[in-house]
Amino acid sequence: MIVIHHGRAEDIMPTIPAQSVDSVVTDPPYPEIDRPYGRMTEAEWFDMMRVVVAECRRILKPSGSAVFILQANSERVGRMRTWLFEFQAWIGKEWGIVQDVYWWNHTAPPTVHCHRDRGLMRPSVKACVWAGDSECYRDQSVILWEESEANAAQRQASRALKYKPSGLTMRAGRCTAAAAERGGVTPFNLLPMANADSASSAGANGHGAGTPQALADWWIRYITPDNGTTCDPFAGSGTMLMAAKDQNLNAIGIEKEAEYVETARRRVAATADRPLLSVSVPG
Repeated sequence: MIVIHHGRAEDIMPTIPAQSVDSVVTDPPYPEIDRPYGRMTEAEWFDMMRVVVAECRRILKPSGSAVFILQANSERVGRMRTWLFEFQAWIGKEWGIVQDVYWWNHTAPPTVHCHRDRGLMRPSVKACVWAGDSECYRDQSVILWEESEANAAQRQASRALKYKPSGLTMRAGRCTAAAAERGGVTPFNLLPMANADSASSAGANGHGAGTPQALADWWIRYITPDNGTTCDPFAGSGTMLMAAKDQNLNAIGIEKEAEYVETARRRVAATADRPLLSVSVPG
């Protein structure tokens, strides 16, 4: 079942039963960014997120975890805002960060920060703040990369070779053999994925700050068990819900903007194999 609730996350999440959700994967709005639906101060953003994080912890099963996809922004060129780092420190102390993970949009275009007279780099990395218990559910087997030809050749030819990357002694053959034993190569904690395509992405459907389908697919597949339920408190145009549908999972989406609720409903319904239930909450 795919459920889309129309309303604020702070109002809808308390209606979800406790310990009923396997994962939360969401790309929340950021503070101090002008969007068609308004702009939040950092204080307003933290007020919202404290409620959302508390509700995430309540609705998640003991084995569940949550991923918040966030990117720092600037007060002005050359001076970053610190809300993201404060959020990471807070959630790490209050809940626990499973691992530091980042998404790298390697197709990010240059911004005003990159102009020659300003001399800064292009922002292309977003934090995937992964919160949960140290033993939370994750299935490494579904996110392994295929072994490269170079890796296979090294495995076959260099079983005894030792080398010292960053001062650590390793046997190259043993390292590469592990990939064959587990059925693939473990990914890095930096996920290189292009932002989106121009035909079926959230941006192509009228949402200027959507999550790439590939990133949604990756996280939901990694931390949601078979036949499980995932939740996106800031569903936007429904990309997380589409990822859940593609993997035959149940999903709960919450979105306060009626325009995006309708877009999400249309995108999910277009190819939904599972029943789609759209719930509108007045006011």
